[in-house]
Amino acid sequence: MSGEDALREPASPLTSSQVLGGPRGRRLRRPAAGPLAALAPVVALLALPLAAAALRQAGCLSSGWSGRTPVWRQCASPLVADVLGADLGRGLLAYLGGSVRLEEPVVAGSVHALLAGLAPGEGLAAQRWFLAAWVVLAAGVLAALVVAVGTVRRHPGADPVALALSPVLALTVLLSPALVPVALAVAATWAWSRSRVPLAGLLGGLAVLGGWPSAAVLLALALVPAPGGRAAVVRLLTWAGAAVGAVGLVVALLDVRTLTRPVTAWLEDGAGPGGLLYLATLAGHPVGAGHVAVVAALGAVLAAVLVVLAARRPRPTVGAAAVVGLVGLLVTGPALAPAAALWVLPFAALAGLRWRDHLLWAGAEAVHSLALFTHLTTSSDPDKALPPGWYAIALTLRVGALGWVAWRAWQATSWEHAGSAGTLYRLPSGSPVENPGGPVGNAAYPPVTEGP
Repeated sequence: MSGEDALREPASPLTSSQVLGGPRGRRLRRPAAGPLAALAPVVALLALPLAAAALRQAGCLSSGWSGRTPVWRQCASPLVADVLGADLGRGLLAYLGGSVRLEEPVVAGSVHALLAGLAPGEGLAAQRWFLAAWVVLAAGVLAALVVAVGTVRRHPGADPVALALSPVLALTVLLSPALVPVALAVAATWAWSRSRVPLAGLLGGLAVLGGWPSAAVLLALALVPAPGGRAAVVRLLTWAGAAVGAVGLVVALLDVRTLTRPVTAWLEDGAGPGGLLYLATLAGHPVGAGHVAVVAALGAVLAAVLVVLAARRPRPTVGAAAVVGLVGLLVTGPALAPAAALWVLPFAALAGLRWRDHLLWAGAEAVHSLALFTHLTTSSDPDKALPPGWYAIALTLRVGALGWVAWRAWQATSWEHAGSAGTLYRLPSGSPVENPGGPVGNAAYPPVTEGP
């Protein structure tokens, strides 16, 4: 059997009992429902991390998201704070016109400003309304992402449950508008897997305008072998360039600063919390902003090289190559906010990351998030803040966990590790929607058997 045939997936739908675990009974009939109905129980699992994320914000509902209190209560969210802090209540037109200063890429910033501009009332009432509206929007987008991961092709290890139940969602989804470009990048991957080249290109171009890490995903789409060959890749990049050019031209005509502000911030802000170079700041020897920008640029080159190498592996997938590139790009950037983990999550699900690896990574993210909030109070209340040395340990732990995720994704592109990861989505048998089932027996995690 050739490598390409091995990556093809059976089309038989997954039943609800297989999604939630347990072998098919002898008297259980296969329902006539399609993939969407089969994935409905997985989509319902999103209620758990979304509820946890919303509860985490409850500490700010009474006092708001400004000042030191949100940091101490572990509910600080730039996403909600910018409704007032960046004056986003003025709406989308004010943002595109340049009168609202927001250092976010244009697509993510536009959605952020559009939703904030619709918020009724002022002050804390507007923030509360925005938070509720974003939870609803996030639920819809995440449901679409779960379906995309569950129905993607040429990703034999794709695991939608790893996305729907991830603790990383609870930590990140209400902190940043990054969910918008992440969703566009995943949608581009789904469209590409189904040979919808123009749609994949348009979505990929919009994703790049929504967040720079999307470039690693677009590069993975172009390099991982797929039906259509070089002609399809040329069409993909042409459509992506058209999307970037058209939207960029319109925004530039309104106010070019809307496009340039994120780039200027990237060049001038220097090392921020979460980034590797911030360790030098913690040690009392901060690195200059210019040197930080150079390191970040070299990191982008390194990420591109890693994607190229991953795409040349024996068993490459877009998800695995994207994880490798995203991690390389993020950890060498000027800063690595907690919400940056949202970029890696859906592609780790596409790559079929083991649950124990996933939970180790999620644990490191949780430790870092707690440490970061406590460390940020150093300037205002140093006696109660986390010492720099302890935060450096949490930061190193998180970067190491991300590196481990990238390594596991890299291993998934070799035949030696094909099918070695068992997940909740593949317990204990059966064929997932558009994806072959995982192993049964000692190779699965946790080990399961068909017999009594």
